[in-house]
Amino acid sequence: MSRKIAFMASIAFAASLAASATEVCGTFSLATEWSAKGSPYLVTGDIFIPGNSRLRIGPGVIVRFAKPKPCAAEGGSAKYPLIEQTDWADSAYTGIKAEGTFYVLGSEDQPVLFEPAEAKGGAVGWDGIRLSGQQAGAAEISFAVFRGANQALTVDRAGFAIHHSLFEGNNTGLFCGLRGDVAVVNCDFIGNFSAGIIIRKGGPRMANNIFARNRSYGIWADGRPAIQAWNNAFWENREEACYKCPYALLDETSKNANKDSCDRFGNLIADPVFIGSPSYDAAKEADVAMDTPAHLVRDPKLAQMEADARAKEAKSGKGKSQKEHAPVGKGPYLLSQYSELVDAGRSGRSFRDRDGSPNDIGMHGGPMGRITSDPF
Repeated sequence: MSRKIAFMASIAFAASLAASATEVCGTFSLATEWSAKGSPYLVTGDIFIPGNSRLRIGPGVIVRFAKPKPCAAEGGSAKYPLIEQTDWADSAYTGIKAEGTFYVLGSEDQPVLFEPAEAKGGAVGWDGIRLSGQQAGAAEISFAVFRGANQALTVDRAGFAIHHSLFEGNNTGLFCGLRGDVAVVNCDFIGNFSAGIIIRKGGPRMANNIFARNRSYGIWADGRPAIQAWNNAFWENREEACYKCPYALLDETSKNANKDSCDRFGNLIADPVFIGSPSYDAAKEADVAMDTPAHLVRDPKLAQMEADARAKEAKSGKGKSQKEHAPVGKGPYLLSQYSELVDAGRSGRSFRDRDGSPNDIGMHGGPMGRITSDPF
């Protein structure tokens, strides 16, 4: 295919995408619901949810953010007031601001996806979602995927729950500003450019989250004592796992229920060993309880004898294969049976996995329902 044909094809694809999308922008003065039926939604200008209004985003919705353009529902009149711009990112990119009720209610099978309309690897394409003033019952972020944002979520004076969500490839995943005291439970912060979470004058409570391969920090904190973190996992964050966090955080002085080293709050430094990762392949190859791959078998009779012996041992109850403890879930970043994060989450009824077992750290662990009250 020539470059000219490829270019024309890309234009045609972009045009068809725009034609099929539901374009949205401006102030939502009435309660609004976005459903998979109207998806994808293309945000062409900033959206504002005033304090007396509501936006609810349901399972399977895709929200894409385009480059900003004049919004027909934003004329500077009393009916359509202009949305104030607060900083450079707000002016350069589209995003959502909410002072009213705001729900993102995806599901494990149908998460809500937020991404740029023109996604480019390693680049920011939209501003993010800025929430201010919502407490428990007035907001919830669940089963969502955030990619390509400057600050995917910014929270001020807020106390709701953010859970079972993936923050990947953003500049910052979550920014907790003044009294941004949200509960962050069973989320993955992976490959963000600046940090998974930045804390400035906020006091988030964080449990059972994964901070892996962020290019600078897993967590960047301002040194205030309000930070609370239990049973989180950190791995290969380039600059530091938890900058200016309380001194006892990640000071490996204890052992958890799995006998793995952790700090006294249950936080640990460990490779998540996701299914399909190089470390998973290496662990699988070294696992003596696993059948030898067919292409490596040199003596078929001996291999069959070993397999029969393992089956007999398992049947008698004397031996247990790690396969029996492989966690369940759907989507990316599934923990393998070799991960130290399995059953290593915060204890308590509010945090148990769907099968009643101890919490698995990460976005596939813990209860699968909504969190409408403080889980701590």
